[in-house]
Amino acid sequence: MLIERDEQVSLLARQFEGLTAGKGGTVVVSGPAGSGKTALLRAFLGEVADKCPSGGGTAVTLLTATGLPVTRSVPLGLISQLLMSVELPADLRREIDGDIPEPLVDHVLTPAAAQLAQRIVEAVLALAAERPVVIAVDDVQDGDALSLECLTNLARRPVANHVLVVATVRSGVGDAPCRFHGALMHEGIGSGIRLGRLSKRGVVALAADRLGRAVADRIGSACYEATGGSCLLAHAVLEDHAAEYGGLAEQRGNELFAGEAFGRAVLGCLDRGGSAARRVAETVAVLGDGVAPELLADVAGVPEHTLADAVETLDVMGVLRHGGFRHPVARDAVLTRLTAADREAMHARGAGYLQRTGGPVDKIVEHLLAARTVPDQNAVLLLQCVAEQALLADDLDRATQCLRLAVQHCADERRRAAIVSRLATVVWRNSPLAVAERHLRTLIKASHEGTLPADQVPKVLCYMLWHGRVEEAGDLISKLYRGDDGAVAPTAEDTHSLEWWLRHSYPPLAARIPPRERVTGSFQRITPNVVNSGRTVAAGLISSVLEGAPADNVVIGAQQILQSCPLGDESLETLATALISLLYVDRLDLARPWCDELIERSRKRGAPTWTAVLCSVRADIARREGYMAATVRYANEALDVMPAYCWGTNIGVVRASLIVGHTRMDEYEEAAEQLHQPVPEGIFESRFGLHYLFARGQYHLAIGRHYAALNDFNATGDLLAKWGMDLPGIVAWRSAAAECHLALGQKGWARELAEEQLRLSPSPTSRPAGLATRVLAATKGPKERVPLLDAAVEVFTRCGARFHLARTLLDLANIHHELGEDGKARLVIGHARRMAKECRARRLQRDVPAPRTPERDETADRPRWSPMRDDLSDAERRVASLAGLGHTNRQIAEKLYVTVSTVEQHLTRAYRKLGISRRSDLNTALRLQVVEAI
Repeated sequence: MLIERDEQVSLLARQFEGLTAGKGGTVVVSGPAGSGKTALLRAFLGEVADKCPSGGGTAVTLLTATGLPVTRSVPLGLISQLLMSVELPADLRREIDGDIPEPLVDHVLTPAAAQLAQRIVEAVLALAAERPVVIAVDDVQDGDALSLECLTNLARRPVANHVLVVATVRSGVGDAPCRFHGALMHEGIGSGIRLGRLSKRGVVALAADRLGRAVADRIGSACYEATGGSCLLAHAVLEDHAAEYGGLAEQRGNELFAGEAFGRAVLGCLDRGGSAARRVAETVAVLGDGVAPELLADVAGVPEHTLADAVETLDVMGVLRHGGFRHPVARDAVLTRLTAADREAMHARGAGYLQRTGGPVDKIVEHLLAARTVPDQNAVLLLQCVAEQALLADDLDRATQCLRLAVQHCADERRRAAIVSRLATVVWRNSPLAVAERHLRTLIKASHEGTLPADQVPKVLCYMLWHGRVEEAGDLISKLYRGDDGAVAPTAEDTHSLEWWLRHSYPPLAARIPPRERVTGSFQRITPNVVNSGRTVAAGLISSVLEGAPADNVVIGAQQILQSCPLGDESLETLATALISLLYVDRLDLARPWCDELIERSRKRGAPTWTAVLCSVRADIARREGYMAATVRYANEALDVMPAYCWGTNIGVVRASLIVGHTRMDEYEEAAEQLHQPVPEGIFESRFGLHYLFARGQYHLAIGRHYAALNDFNATGDLLAKWGMDLPGIVAWRSAAAECHLALGQKGWARELAEEQLRLSPSPTSRPAGLATRVLAATKGPKERVPLLDAAVEVFTRCGARFHLARTLLDLANIHHELGEDGKARLVIGHARRMAKECRARRLQRDVPAPRTPERDETADRPRWSPMRDDLSDAERRVASLAGLGHTNRQIAEKLYVTVSTVEQHLTRAYRKLGISRRSDLNTALRLQVVEAI
């Protein structure tokens, strides 16, 4: 069914009626590729066939031919098709079928060729004398010169020659004008039919004829938008849609489906639309929509005046609209036919043009990346600049692509080494393992050869040590500071930072750096270059921790870093160092919110390595706070974000958190599973190995392997002493070893270790002091234990160590029971049970003793302990505190300038709120109220 072609069909029908009446003529059907010329010609030929004798009409001779690009170079290629089944004089047949010399000389027919053409025309006219002849030629523009001369001569003959010539000719850009069409137009011979695109209504009607009215109403508009009214494309996309959905009309989808047939049709249009239009379409497909005309013309290799005609042709064909493809499937089809080399060459030409004309840097780099090559070294600089811009936007993929291309084509060795270092930094954000596999060898070689900038060498050492290549890192350090040929030693500032980082994380390697004047005690200020100055401040921070500086100084330095340094590739280690320093001085209350904020930032910025490292620190914070479930959760998140095989030696601290967390929650199988996992070589030459050893000892202690635990704790202490890091704030191994001695009945050794840890603790109120005090209490008699345990409770309450607080409360409850102080025991038991439950410490929950029921009836009405729901007022707390210290009501009244009656009223309310009935329980109840608040 032909849509919107009624007028053209009528014209051809009138021409045929005239032929049967003895009047010949010529009709040329023109239009762009895909406009339906062939369909119209075939419909006309169908009408002719229907009117032949078999249909009861007048007999005619029908001669058909189709022009192809190959027939242009074959003399008489069209005529041979037309006269294939016609009887001709024997000599003429031999001449047509034989070898014909080149008919053109300087674009003019030779006399012999002109004579042959005349004889062919006479033969056709002789055939027409017998009965009318219809000559139908499709794509006549692809005919050879001699055939077109014959057709032109036939068209010039008087209309009474009983010959009707109907030819289709493609109108487009890039092809030479058709000789036949041009001659007839010039001489005003015959009739012309110009086919255009279907209207939107016509496309909807076509869809209705093909798929039904219901479907046409749903997809007709989309079909028009996708094809621009091109008959060929519309038929093709409807074919795709029918094949995709099939079935009944109501099952044929609400969205237009374009597929293989549509893509083939687009390519067919381009093949028939001329070379210029095809090149322009390919260029648009590669470069994208909205390309400037000058750039498009340059890359396509067509003059600018031709470009406008080509774009118009593509628009008329229904392929483009406003300089872009109407449908993505059309673009995909064009791209699929292009080879990778073709696409890269186009992008290279595009980049070159934009560079020459000062185009946007981002666009230049886009083309360079797609071309996978650079025209000169200036392009390498552009790639570096765009990579840095991409990093500011956290576009790691783009930054990585730019830097990789820059590395491949950088001609200067030193610059290339620096680019590789930057690339490694970017890759590290996603995968430390990828750095080791792809870039570390290059960086190590550049460090040895001296082509890597000195300030990048410490970073290479970090990579090496992360992956356990401790001995190689030591050799590189020795070479750098020996001043070997080629090796460039880091600056004094970098050396200072490196030295203290090594002393903290890889102590055996710090000795490889020659002695130098060290900065201790005070902290430098953060300078405008916050990243580099932050690294220096972090070095000073660690040095102060290791040299036993006051906790307040450490807190000031850590806060300075955390408040000033933005989270980034260069500052991650600095920020983590600040957080760890806060842990060493028991400032979990400061470390926790900062770490949570940094984790959230790293998640938003899509940096797995940052998130994993910070989660490992967060797990350590939760462990020290006593939240075992949170410890395991954060450690598992660290492993989920970055698999274990990417962690290198740092896996030690993650495994340590999991081992301790599972052990304290009575999940011994899970803890053992962590211990069965392999650890990297070189881990026990780092602080990460220390944490792993200590965690393994705690597991052995919990399951009753006291000698194995003692071996691990002593090994931890030996390493700390060997490395000059034997500070309880880092690892409190003495109190842990003392617990082993207690379990083995060796109270003397336990007391000695506990007292030594107390002496080494930074203050009596520090967490290590609390641990030592609790163990020391176990070496004393029952009455001596209570004040020690009370002191430990105060310490753990102050520093927020819930697990150790729960254990100490359990010890205190047991000793109160042992001393017969059941009222105090009941007060403590409730707190111990709650604290053990918060820590998810199942074993502690089981070990909490049940309160004993008082034997005497007169105590039956005493209030049992219950969690305090009403806080004491300031006046009530002052009165209760003085009463707990042993003051009488009158003494309290005199000190506070109140009446004795007021004191008695305050005490009555305090007893009720604290859940006690005896004056002797006041101290315990007040202390436990503080515990309740944490």
